[in-house]
Amino acid sequence: MKTFLNMMNSKRLILCLAALLALAGCKNGNNIEPDSFEYGKPADLTKVVQAYELFQKSNTERQDSIVFSFIINDVSNDEIFLFEDTSFVLRLPEYRGSKNAFLSVAEDFYNNCAFAWSIWSNFEVWYRGHTAEELRSDDDIMQSIRALDANIIEDEELRENAGNYKDSILLFLSMGIDEWDDAHNPWKTLQAYSNAINKKSCYYYDDIKVFQHSYDSIVSVAEGMGKDNFQHYLDAGEEEQLHVILTELNNCKSFDEQCALWMNWGNCDKSLMEDPWLVEVGKNLLESGKYSPILQRVWISWRALCQLCFLGYSKDSNIPDNYYDAYRKTCYQTCLKRIEKHPGDIFAMNAAASIAGTPNIKRFGINDLGNEAIVDLYNMMPKHVSTNANEEGKTDEE
Repeated sequence: MKTFLNMMNSKRLILCLAALLALAGCKNGNNIEPDSFEYGKPADLTKVVQAYELFQKSNTERQDSIVFSFIINDVSNDEIFLFEDTSFVLRLPEYRGSKNAFLSVAEDFYNNCAFAWSIWSNFEVWYRGHTAEELRSDDDIMQSIRALDANIIEDEELRENAGNYKDSILLFLSMGIDEWDDAHNPWKTLQAYSNAINKKSCYYYDDIKVFQHSYDSIVSVAEGMGKDNFQHYLDAGEEEQLHVILTELNNCKSFDEQCALWMNWGNCDKSLMEDPWLVEVGKNLLESGKYSPILQRVWISWRALCQLCFLGYSKDSNIPDNYYDAYRKTCYQTCLKRIEKHPGDIFAMNAAASIAGTPNIKRFGINDLGNEAIVDLYNMMPKHVSTNANEEGKTDEE
């Protein structure tokens, strides 16, 4: 048992397509577009501002109702979620045969990633039941995995790899943990499937150092947008700060500016008690179908905030990845539309690859005390997580 726990906690074996694909682009992608921002119209956040105005006028019971209505109608917390069908599939006939190398494989790339993560999420529920407390019955879990049909994948070679991955996971579950070894175990199986997807569907940027420097520059520019708006929030008193930031977000000149302001708001020690509002604004940004080169950062941050705020930190929490994946799918398609209009935009390709390649929220990883949502949030909004940890420390001491 200790061997496998060590494997899960090893950075070397945190198997994540996002890591493999973080530098995705075209092999001939050295022609970086000078402007990767769309400067499109902002998303309409009027309803969020109005909800806050109603919140201010309401009693405590009504305020709680408003806050939890942000997610309660979309997600049930009654039962641990399992993927039980292939409704996650994405069909993109308009891009099949595209001259753009990225678009031509966009459908199969997404569906292979979704297939990998869906089975892995179900596997982790099983694994939890065999290392701690049962979350769902073994029969339910194995039946759910069997229901995930590899025939959703068009490419014959990848379809075979997907089928082998599924069959291998089912075999490991029937064997039991004590019969696994270093060479034959679920983590190695996921790695093999990940490598097959990577080899078949991904085009790497020739000069990784040049690309990474350019991408870091894009992120830096994005995070610098709306500095004046954000300063208004920082300068506001505690009683008015939330109203200030919601108003500033709704009054942004572009969607890029909104995304940047939202990320800065989240990555700030003042926003600690404003998580439900961060989640609701983030959801509205993602639902808008608008593009920004930091769209994947918004989606990952929103997903983590939503999980931690409404559904829990624990490995035993319900993790409704079908809900998060509905937004994953929207964001992925948004990126593809950008690539269609701007075939040389490697940053849009990177965003799309990261969105599809980022695993579902994992129950097991480098966080020994809970699920990986906290790790995702730390990677995107470190100040928010650090402030939260400090506040919990103070409470413990008191």
